[in-house]
Amino acid sequence: MRDAVQVRCQRHHEAATLPRVSQDGDVAADLFACEAIEVPARGRALVPTGIALELPEGFRARIHARSGLSWKHGIETGAGLIDQGFRDPIGVLLYNHTDAPYAVQLGDRIAQLCIERYSHPTFEEVEAIAPTGRSAGWGSSGR
Repeated sequence: MRDAVQVRCQRHHEAATLPRVSQDGDVAADLFACEAIEVPARGRALVPTGIALELPEGFRARIHARSGLSWKHGIETGAGLIDQGFRDPIGVLLYNHTDAPYAVQLGDRIAQLCIERYSHPTFEEVEAIAPTGRSAGWGSSGR
């Protein structure tokens, strides 16, 4: 059985829909638009969900793009980290990578929400870090 975590949600808009996991085994819940808004061509828009979360201690939330929006419409999400202490209504930053505006309708599924455990690392300055077999630079895996 999977570990279940309870996340408290508050509606801040009458048209807000609580996050919802569509199918058993899905790792993310859908986030829904609580207002109709247009994402301009080659632009971005902040789409309100109308909900706020109360994440348990030791958890964060991450907002991810929906694969259908990415593939079919060129719509991606950005700035998707929600800290445990954030209590304001969630807005989803959508980027439109096409030459046509994209209309988000009330109730549209606009992103996915993952709830994740996290830890607070400590950082230690050292003279050198241990090498690995990976070569240096971005894209260095050769794929």
